[in-house]
Amino acid sequence: MIKQEFRTEFKNNMIEDQVVNLGLTIISVGFKAILQKNDDNSTESVENYKFQFQKGIVRNEFKLIYITKGHGIICFDNSHEDEISEGKMLLIYPRQKYDYYHVTKEWKEYYIRFETDDYYYHLINEKFSENNMVIDFGYNEEVVTLFTRVMDVVRIGLNSSQAYLSGMLFHILGLIVAVSSDKIQKDLNFQKIQQAKIIMNESIFEDITISEIASKLNISYSLFRKLFKKMAGISPAKYFSELKLKKAKHLLVETSFTVKEIAFMLNGKNPENFYTIFKKHTGETPLKYRLKVRNSSL
Repeated sequence: MIKQEFRTEFKNNMIEDQVVNLGLTIISVGFKAILQKNDDNSTESVENYKFQFQKGIVRNEFKLIYITKGHGIICFDNSHEDEISEGKMLLIYPRQKYDYYHVTKEWKEYYIRFETDDYYYHLINEKFSENNMVIDFGYNEEVVTLFTRVMDVVRIGLNSSQAYLSGMLFHILGLIVAVSSDKIQKDLNFQKIQQAKIIMNESIFEDITISEIASKLNISYSLFRKLFKKMAGISPAKYFSELKLKKAKHLLVETSFTVKEIAFMLNGKNPENFYTIFKKHTGETPLKYRLKVRNSSL
């Protein structure tokens, strides 16, 4: 079994910026993906990756983990093993000894490490409880977008980032409380479409088709398109295209990638289409858009 792990973690170098202290301080944020491919010459099993709990992790800050792909096992100190799977949210308390591992070939998770003042500690404990650290959250594209945005802010180091980051973390925690108690969020079709949106977000740089996404969800293309349009108001193809356009705008304004590099990143098989689609939707070429937005912020 060949194990490939991809990890992107950004440490918050702005934590000393206490101009506006809202009681929530992000230490770091990241994304981890694990892929395993079968190898006929290997006899390794997933049990080889199982943790030794005596070496469990203990940290002095909270850790919020959102699983979007895979199944696994988690164990807390003085507790039995619990199953965890995609759609679960884990809230690890400071100084809580724990460890977890995956039992499927694929695993994807987003996470935030953060500290709180006494007020927020008690508020979190009141809403979540140290005895209920595995939360049945379900698929939710909005929270994935927030995790991604937090990573962007920490990576770039925007001005007044502490206040901005605190606000986004509070938003995420509020979503967890609201979504976990919302019966509508548990609807199977709703969850399928949310899962599809998450797949689109995580595959934005890949050449994946709408029919392939439908296949991942184990539903027909025609049914998927019908459900998606009913719940999102637009077709999945248009939604994915607008998602790529939004990412293109972000890359043009907040990164140093060239226009050509961005075109290949988002439209690998046919980068020439990038220029046509971008101008059709914005009325400007990618370069003109970049210059206009950057000049307006000076």
